[in-house]
Amino acid sequence: MKLTTRFLLILLGIAVLPLVLAVGWNVYQYNSSVASYYELHKGLSRLSAANVDDWFLNTNRNLAFLYELENPLRGRKVDEAQVIQQAARINSDIMSLSLLGKDGKELFFLQSEKVKEAKSLASYAVELSTRAQESGVVSTGEVICLKGQAYFPLAYPLVDGRVVVFHFSMDKLLGKINSQQAGRTGRVFISDGQGRPLPCQDMKGLDYTPDEMKKTFRSGGRTGTLAKFLFSGEEYSGAYAAIDKLDWAAVSVQSEDELYGKQRKSIFVFGFLAVAIFCITMVVVFLVSNRIIRPINNMVNGVKNFLKVQHLDQVIPQEGWPEIKVLVGILNRLMLELQAYRAFQLNQIVEEKGKAQALIDTISDGVLLIDDRGSMIYSNNTALRLLGIPKISPEVGVPRSVKNEAFFKALTDMLAQKEKYLKTELEASLSSDSKAPAKSFRIISNQFLLATLKRPGRVIIIRDITSEKEIEKAKEDFFHMITHDMRAPLSTLQGYTELLMKKIGPSPSTDKYLQSMLYSSRRLRGMIDDILNVTKLERGTMALQLDSMDASALMARIKDNHEPVAGPKNIKLSVALPPSKIELMADPILLERVITNLMGNSLKFTPSGGSITLSTWETAQEVFFAVEDTGPGIPENKREEIFGKYSQMEEHKSQGFGLGLAMCKMTVELHKGRIWVESELGKGSKFIFTVSKTMAPPPPPIPSPS
Repeated sequence: MKLTTRFLLILLGIAVLPLVLAVGWNVYQYNSSVASYYELHKGLSRLSAANVDDWFLNTNRNLAFLYELENPLRGRKVDEAQVIQQAARINSDIMSLSLLGKDGKELFFLQSEKVKEAKSLASYAVELSTRAQESGVVSTGEVICLKGQAYFPLAYPLVDGRVVVFHFSMDKLLGKINSQQAGRTGRVFISDGQGRPLPCQDMKGLDYTPDEMKKTFRSGGRTGTLAKFLFSGEEYSGAYAAIDKLDWAAVSVQSEDELYGKQRKSIFVFGFLAVAIFCITMVVVFLVSNRIIRPINNMVNGVKNFLKVQHLDQVIPQEGWPEIKVLVGILNRLMLELQAYRAFQLNQIVEEKGKAQALIDTISDGVLLIDDRGSMIYSNNTALRLLGIPKISPEVGVPRSVKNEAFFKALTDMLAQKEKYLKTELEASLSSDSKAPAKSFRIISNQFLLATLKRPGRVIIIRDITSEKEIEKAKEDFFHMITHDMRAPLSTLQGYTELLMKKIGPSPSTDKYLQSMLYSSRRLRGMIDDILNVTKLERGTMALQLDSMDASALMARIKDNHEPVAGPKNIKLSVALPPSKIELMADPILLERVITNLMGNSLKFTPSGGSITLSTWETAQEVFFAVEDTGPGIPENKREEIFGKYSQMEEHKSQGFGLGLAMCKMTVELHKGRIWVESELGKGSKFIFTVSKTMAPPPPPIPSPS
């Protein structure tokens, strides 16, 4: 998505979205108001219709006196004039009452003083009385309005053929109904079945077409709504309700402008504002696009092109607002300086590459660089000569192009492994002559990431270690000569010390010295044995003298042997024995030598006041031995290295030959076990090794037949 588009969407979201939400809320409120207004007018029309129905029922009840005039079972003759006058006095709504004979002549007439019309009201109902006399059914006529007074005519036929014509006053009823209104323009009126308003109602400002009202009545049910109905050219809305007893309807209306004109205006205003703000936003986006976004796009494209070609072919044009122009100028200057710096760096790299090339070509080690597919990236002349490869070419690969068989096999095995760092040694002859002496080589390989492909390649170094091997062999021969020559006098010293301890009785003044002499002689004897044992273990000539032994007894004996040294150093020795006896098959002498070496190291490095704990336990497959001390601890990067031959921590270089732990490792592995150390700097170390329970003594020799 382009920056201009994103900016436009953000501005629209900030400016227009709130107005759109406001318009939506107003529309929702408008719809809710319309529904509530219609319900209000429905209620008013129903109430008015109920008032008319009650009035008409009350009128019918007032006609009960006619029963006395037409009852055929009455026993005595009544004074009809008196009955009629009494009924008129009781019912104040009766404005006129006329009794007509069978021939239509008026037999009796009574008219209220409240009637303003001088003419008899009965004269307005001649047609009504005739219709009632002919049909024999109570008939009602159209409401008449005389001098501002509304009268409801009703003709009641008697059984003897006479007709009673009534005119009831409707002023109170119409006044009550017309007074019900909602708001300033709300009106309620009564309409007949033809859609015409009953006379004498205040219909000022409510002129309308009765036929349209009649259509509305017919299209709806007993109740309905009016929407946008024209009264005097203005739109009104409301509702109507039919009157049950008469073919009339109560209508309640109100001007639409008063109902929801303000809400319509609000919706219009908010809509207009939304459109206006949208237009303003487009103008702002256009201006910002020209002044900010286009210069930013130019800067982005310019930087991308610079990174692609590593050269500034054309400066970025300075345009837009002053601040943007300053930023463009700074960016142009920065890219020019980067271009100059890169040119300087390239010269430096070329120079350094030449130095590295000269260095690699002059060293005696062979150096190879290969990619993850074995293709040769670089090689010095020494490596090419050792591997028998004439020169570097795209077809050359490692190990497939290696001519020397010994190197081919070693490199094939090494490149098949996934470890990052690999090291191996081999014997190889560089001559085709079978009598030529073989030389010793060490191959070291390490992974590195190819800068262009982000894939792992390998650097391989081939070093001639023939001289190192010869020096090491001479050192071992020297050790063997020394150790063999030292064993005889050491045995003499140890023997005479043990003899003195037996000849001289126990004495605190002499026991301490004799025990120290005996411990030192045993320790020296152990160091000599370590040297001889390491040689045998390396050459594979060490034969285990397996025998059944008690692990707990071995640990307790070693603890007792080292008490003379631990006591003066104020070091506490303890043995954590298992709950039950642990028996195993092992070489007792070699196993005791392993634990003694670990114990000697702990005594050497544990400070005064510390402690050393020996423990043993077993599982179904192995027996475990452990020596734990409170010494200085061993760094994590040294915990594997210390088990190598002649390997010592830098601060302990003057405290032995570095053969003890190497002998321990080889002895444990000869017992099909493993050895490791758990340590925390400043808190101590715990050396643990195992002996497999699968060790078994060799079968007894088969006696030869006699």
